[in-house]
Amino acid sequence: MPLACDGFWSKHMAADASRTNAGEITKLVGLIARDGERLLNQHTRLLRSELHEGVHAVPRVIAEVGAGAACMAVGGGLGVLMLVHGLHRSTRLPLWSCYGLVGGALAAVGAGLMTSGARRAAGISLVPRETIGALREDALWLKNQIAEATS
Repeated sequence: MPLACDGFWSKHMAADASRTNAGEITKLVGLIARDGERLLNQHTRLLRSELHEGVHAVPRVIAEVGAGAACMAVGGGLGVLMLVHGLHRSTRLPLWSCYGLVGGALAAVGAGLMTSGARRAAGISLVPRETIGALREDALWLKNQIAEATS
């Protein structure tokens, strides 16, 4: 008779331990999922904030650059006329050749500036790298937490 009781209790204790382990794992996975959801919400807010900050700065920047470009164009046009006529007066070269010399010099300077600007523009990144990196770290952490809880 004692053997029958021992078998009964050992089966029930094993079942209780199995239920306890399964319940603990379920609870841990639920906690990890909640933490993962919280992290995802935080990173979503960070991403929105970064994009909002960048997008709202664009109209003012465009207006400033446009106004600056217009002023520079008018001033540059008057400056070019001044250079051409000053060159003509000082060298007595024909007016058409003075326009050609000044125009050629300005074209060379413009080409250099465009090349430099294109190089700088290629280095600009509109991707929120900080947020993407944080999301990758969180995904890896979440994966590791779930793997630990289920093993």
